[in-house]
Amino acid sequence: MTATLTSTNPWTGTTLEPVPQTDTKTIQADCVAMKMAFPIWQAQRELRFNKLQKFASCLVAQREQTINLLITEAGKNRADAEAEADLLPKKIVVSLDAGLARTPQVVNSASDPHTIWRPRGVAAILGPFNFPLHLLHGLIVPALAVGCTVVAKPSERCPLLGRYYAELIAQAGLADVCRIMIGDAEAAQTLITHPAISTVAAVGGQSMGFALSRTLASRPDVVLALELGGVNPALVLADADIPASCAAIADGAWRMAGQRCTATRQVHVPRSLLPTILEQLSTARKVWMPDGTPTGANSALINPAARDAIASMAVALPAGLRLIAGDPNRRFSNSACIEPLLAVVEHSSARASHVYREEHFGPFVIVDPYDDLNECLERLSANPYRLAASIFTAQRDVFCALAAALPYGLVNHNRPTAGARSDMPFGGLGRSGNGRPAAIAAGAIFADECVIW
Repeated sequence: MTATLTSTNPWTGTTLEPVPQTDTKTIQADCVAMKMAFPIWQAQRELRFNKLQKFASCLVAQREQTINLLITEAGKNRADAEAEADLLPKKIVVSLDAGLARTPQVVNSASDPHTIWRPRGVAAILGPFNFPLHLLHGLIVPALAVGCTVVAKPSERCPLLGRYYAELIAQAGLADVCRIMIGDAEAAQTLITHPAISTVAAVGGQSMGFALSRTLASRPDVVLALELGGVNPALVLADADIPASCAAIADGAWRMAGQRCTATRQVHVPRSLLPTILEQLSTARKVWMPDGTPTGANSALINPAARDAIASMAVALPAGLRLIAGDPNRRFSNSACIEPLLAVVEHSSARASHVYREEHFGPFVIVDPYDDLNECLERLSANPYRLAASIFTAQRDVFCALAAALPYGLVNHNRPTAGARSDMPFGGLGRSGNGRPAAIAAGAIFADECVIW
C-alpha cells in the first residue's frame, strides 16, 4: 500500500486530500535521471532561458489557483497568499539573467588569468512550510538557471502544494530537468545521500540543519547551503521616531502570524522609553488581530498543534518574563489563529531562558529594556542566531556604524526585520546559516568558480 501525506486546512481544521509519497525506488531513479540530463541542460544556455521564461508565464496564468491553495493548505490570509503568488514569476525575472551570466562556460583566451563558473551537477533542494512555494522555488530557479538539474522535496506539511508545484514544473516543460518528490524526513535522507547529488540546499529549522550536517559529514564533495531561521532583534535608539518604529516593529513581529524566518523576536529599547513603546505596541496589535477567516488581517498558524505550542509557551513564561498583551487561549472559530502576543523582560535572568534565546515560530515578541547601549550591542553580537536585525534611529551615520558592527546577514534601517529583496543576497550567520546566502547570490551555491590561467 502506498504511503501518503495528509494536511489539514488551518482555517477550518478539516482534513485535506491525501497525497501519495514518492517511494524510495522513484527517488533513486529520479536522481539517476537528473544526472543523465545534466550534461545537455548545462550546455544549452538558450534552452534554459526559454524554458524558465515559459515557467514564468505558467505561474502568471495560474495565479488565482496558487493563491487559493496557499490559503487552503498553508493558512495564508488573502493578502499574504497574493504576495507569495506574485513573488514566483518575479523570482524568475530576477534570477534568470544572473544565473545565465554566471555560467556562460566560455574560456576567454584574450584574458589571462580569469575565472569561469561551472554548474555542480544534481542539486537536492528542501523547502519549508512557511513559504511553501516561494522558498523552494527561490532555490530551484537559480539552480536551473546556472545549469544544474534538480530533485526537490517540498515541506511534508504542505503536500498538496508540493504536488501542485510539480504540475507547474511539468506544464513548463521542465520535468526532464527538475523532479519534485513528496515525502517526509526519511525520504529527504534517501535523497541527500544518493551519490548523484552534488549540492544540498535547504531552508528549515535548526534540528534539520544539524541532521543534514551530520549526514553529509563524510561527503566533503557535497556543498551544503543552509538557511535556518533567526532570533531577530530590533534595536530602538533614543532619537528614533517612536510611532513609526512601533508600526514597523509590529509588522515585523506579527504579520503572517510571525511565521517568517526574519520575523522580529526581540525589541531592545532604552529603559526611559519602555512605557511609551509598550503602550504603542499594545495598540498596534489591533492592526494584526486575526478573525479566523482568510479575509482577516492576519494569517493562521500552519496547524492547531503549532498554535497550541505558542499558546502553552505564553501561558507558562519563565521567571523574569511577563505577558502584557494578548490572550494566548483565545480561539477564533475552528482556525489555527492566535492573537499577537507581547511580553516584556522584567529581570535579566529571563535572557538565559529558552523562550528568550530560541526561535519560536509564531506571533510572539519580547521587549527588553537596556540601560547601557554598548552592553546591549554586545548581547546582540553574541546572539547565536544572526539572520536579520533592524536599527531605528534618526541618524544615518549612526545606523551605518552600528550596521557594520552587528554580525547579521541583513541589517535594516527604520524598517522591519522581516522582508528581503530577491535582487540582493539573503542568508544568516551563526546558527542561522552557514555562510552560503541565497537570493541573487544563490548561483554561487550551485556552481563552482574556476581560475583559468
